[in-house]
Amino acid sequence: MTRRLAAAIAAATGSALLLAGCVGGSGGADATTADGPQTVTWWTWNAISPDDTIKQFEDANPNITVDYKLYSYSDYVTAIRTGLTSSDGPDVFQLQPGDLVTNLGPLALPLDDDLAANGGTDNINAAGLAQLQLDGKQVALPSYMSGAGLIYYNASILDQLGVSVPKNFDEWKAACATIEAAGYDCLAHGAKDAWANTDVYLSLINSIDPGIVYDAIEGKADWTGDSFIQAMQAWSDLFTSGIIPSGSTAAAEYPDAFGDLLTKKAAFIALGTWNTPGTMTKEGIEVSQGTVTEPIDSVYLSAPFPAPVTGDEPTGLFGGPDNGWAVSAKSDAQTAALKFLNFLSLGGGQNIQAANGNFPAVLDVPVATDDVIDQRQVADIEKQQSDLQNLVGARQLPYADLSTALGDALSAVAAGTASPADAMAQVQAVSASLSR
Repeated sequence: MTRRLAAAIAAATGSALLLAGCVGGSGGADATTADGPQTVTWWTWNAISPDDTIKQFEDANPNITVDYKLYSYSDYVTAIRTGLTSSDGPDVFQLQPGDLVTNLGPLALPLDDDLAANGGTDNINAAGLAQLQLDGKQVALPSYMSGAGLIYYNASILDQLGVSVPKNFDEWKAACATIEAAGYDCLAHGAKDAWANTDVYLSLINSIDPGIVYDAIEGKADWTGDSFIQAMQAWSDLFTSGIIPSGSTAAAEYPDAFGDLLTKKAAFIALGTWNTPGTMTKEGIEVSQGTVTEPIDSVYLSAPFPAPVTGDEPTGLFGGPDNGWAVSAKSDAQTAALKFLNFLSLGGGQNIQAANGNFPAVLDVPVATDDVIDQRQVADIEKQQSDLQNLVGARQLPYADLSTALGDALSAVAAGTASPADAMAQVQAVSASLSR
């Protein structure tokens, strides 16, 4: 996940990722029979320790060669559909819950029979499987799990000021007053990014009325209902109260807001478990240090995003598989491709994820905690892994138009150009127009 952090920062700042490997895949000349030498092409925008992954797999499967091609996320989205419908596409490719599963799942080989033959589903995170299904078929297997609904905080600042971690907005506003009086911003936030805004909104609505947002996503609840407007009012309150500082609507989550956390300009940031290695492990801090000039010398911990209503519980984690692996239905090396996919999602690839600080989808593989900065972080990381087995719901919206509408509504309210009620009416209008 430290490498994932570096890739995320690079993508967010517009840096291009290099392409590696060669084409072949579903029509590659090296794909022969299931018993002879085969080449599996592997397309991804985010792979953890790909060199180590390929070496371990090829050592265990000497008749299979993996050709690896790494894209930036935007280039991947552009290339993958054409690749999957041509003779030059991948054998194994990456999917993400939501829109990518909806659009690319029909081009993937159903994995249900192969999964049953390799031990079944009992030892795999249930949400990791469910969010990579389409029309009742398992179209991908999870790479690793991630969840949002957390704040990460600079424990060194809070300890210095005698500030407790807030559990609700009233406590947070009081904490922010002390923090700001000491010269720090409170919650660093990149409100320029729709995904970051949506994560916060889901944190709010899942505290106010846990799970109702997933009914609305499927058209079974109205986005103009009281809970949804209350959550949007709480979103507005983050800006008008100063919890989120002025100027945040022009900032990106990476590198702007995250950089403010790392350089002691702000005490809090709203992120998810993918942020843990980059703030809690020695190797991750080294990667993060490369993104800022000031020395990183603080201890970071996480807590649930504070409840907007005093007396309510903060949200539980929401999320699922950060991404997953699928086999092209057009692949002419499917036997080899399935072996590689099973290595990634069920075998040694899960140990590689854990060693890099990711949260494996296989339940009995513990995430590594031997590289933490502070021993308090061990219990923090272990709690995150446990909570990932009891998610409130998904993080991604499976309908692109609805996701865009919610992002636009949040941007308008943050900028003060729309009221919470009017913004949610626009979301409901889009929701009502969807064909589900």
